[in-house]
Amino acid sequence: MKIVILDDWNKVYSNHEQVERLKSIGEVELYHDHVKSEDQLINRLRDADIVIPIRERSKFSKRVIENLPNLKLIAQTGTGIAHIDKEAAKQRGLPIAVTPGGSTDSVAELTFALMLSCMRSIPYGQDRMMKGEWPPIIGGELSGKTIGIIGLGKIGTEVARRAKAFKMEVIAWGPTLTKERANEHNIHYVSLQELLTKSDVISLHVRLVPETTRLLTKEHFQLMKDTSILINTARGKVINEQDLIWALENNEIGGAGLDVFEEEPISPNNPLLQLNEKVVVSPHIGWTSKEVFDRFLTLCVDNIVHFVNGEPVNLK
Repeated sequence: MKIVILDDWNKVYSNHEQVERLKSIGEVELYHDHVKSEDQLINRLRDADIVIPIRERSKFSKRVIENLPNLKLIAQTGTGIAHIDKEAAKQRGLPIAVTPGGSTDSVAELTFALMLSCMRSIPYGQDRMMKGEWPPIIGGELSGKTIGIIGLGKIGTEVARRAKAFKMEVIAWGPTLTKERANEHNIHYVSLQELLTKSDVISLHVRLVPETTRLLTKEHFQLMKDTSILINTARGKVINEQDLIWALENNEIGGAGLDVFEEEPISPNNPLLQLNEKVVVSPHIGWTSKEVFDRFLTLCVDNIVHFVNGEPVNLK
């Protein structure tokens, strides 16, 4: 049996104990570079029985799936499978195993890192100090502020839990969220319009699906307070990025903390990078903690062991 691990750009799995565990099952191939084309991906997986993709770094199109007749399992890290043609996999009878909950705490923690950095202008202050200045920054407190959480899944719920520790008032809305489910977490359910108008901080935690693509546009930013902070650790395309730039440049909102972008890597010419007094950015690192990588691979190997032994697997 041949098992291929793709896209370990961070080189965290080179000597990982779980890779050694995989070697007891079969031959293991580990790649640290970027897959540059569909043909290259097909060639790498031509003899593979099982593949472990790192998040969404490689795309499994219909053509790719149809050209991998030996592949018996996609053991996905995380739960997002937007990079996989699900219909093609279904037609081919190719199961997709997932690892739920692996990055919940990591993303929730980065959400607050961005939030605090925006509220206290920490990166901007450091930048001015490194240039020999002592900027007279006046920040704000989270305590007593209202946070509006869009999407109350596992990550959104953890953000709410942390927000309460900061003595924030928590309100929530989501495309599929109900008042009853919000009440289960002692969170006040509101309409999207009410969330936008009331919140001092708005944090996005929805999946990227057709219903959430460009969920927030110019009309929504115009509803927000001119002091409000927008945090996005979900997906870049949940926001209309050009409309966000317009809102920041025209003081419709107070600032933004962004870990994700419509185009990744972000273009060095993107206007967001010029708004350093209002914008805090990070290179899509919400999930990339050592602990997350460890959990992902451990859970993937568990899925693979169960699959090989004919036992139930956590399938998407």
